[in-house]
Amino acid sequence: MQTIYAFECASNAQKKTYENYLEQSIHGVKSQYLYILLVIREIANFVEKDAQIKAKKFIKSTTDKNFNTKFLSNTFIQYLNHDEEFLKEIKQLNIQQFINEEEIRDLYKIFIETPEYNNYINNNLEFNNEEDKKIISFLFEKFLLENEDFLAAIEEHFINWNDDATLVVDAVQDAIKKSKNELAFHLEKQKIKSKIEELSLFGRDLFVKTIESKDECLQIIEPKLKNWDKDRLATIDVIILRMSITEFLEFPSIPTKVTINEYLDIAKEYSTPKSKDFINGILDKTMQELLGNGKIKKLGRGLV
Repeated sequence: MQTIYAFECASNAQKKTYENYLEQSIHGVKSQYLYILLVIREIANFVEKDAQIKAKKFIKSTTDKNFNTKFLSNTFIQYLNHDEEFLKEIKQLNIQQFINEEEIRDLYKIFIETPEYNNYINNNLEFNNEEDKKIISFLFEKFLLENEDFLAAIEEHFINWNDDATLVVDAVQDAIKKSKNELAFHLEKQKIKSKIEELSLFGRDLFVKTIESKDECLQIIEPKLKNWDKDRLATIDVIILRMSITEFLEFPSIPTKVTINEYLDIAKEYSTPKSKDFINGILDKTMQELLGNGKIKKLGRGLV
């Protein structure tokens, strides 16, 4: 939707250029995923820097002398430090450029004061995979995702964070949960790779087909605007309607109700307060009309 909007607002826009923008946006999910894993790793690795600082003190406190470096041996952190595939991806996409050592240090200092961290380093359970994953889950879900500075940083680095957050969070949680004897790193295999490829293919198809079917979709929409001034409709609303109709007609595997529900959610998030009801009414009429004249042809189990 955002790419179509940008394309149609630009003068002399090249469709291929905006397809590439869309592709980059979709693959930005991967960079956000890597960034979060890297932040988790850097916070843990700051334990070593802290230990070195304490060791160099001329007069050491009891806390300095008894400093616990257990977090460094956390199995998940060790995976992040040594997994070749993860290290290769970090290097290829230059994710390290987003890491600010001062920000990492500040996050680390707050994190090591939490009761959860102190319980972890003092529970006498060494190399316990479940306990190791438990503290990493806390660091990610309850600490980082609730820390305003971290959220501000990720929003600054990745402009699509608010749109992609659900997918990225799920991917990180999945990596933590499924890492047992190695890092469950799914970017180039299994779930995440497939998901990104699926999103990329679907996104490009929907973008191109919505652009190419503009006149046809407007002809379908306009007769249903009896009480509406077409020229005063929100541009986003018209794009949402066109995308919905394109899915009705061109994507046989997507149920019509799924299309309607998805675009109502988008309207609720991105358009005016009245848009949801307006779009719902137009789409319902359009769906009934297109079903009646046989133009909507859905394929697959439960769709025919």
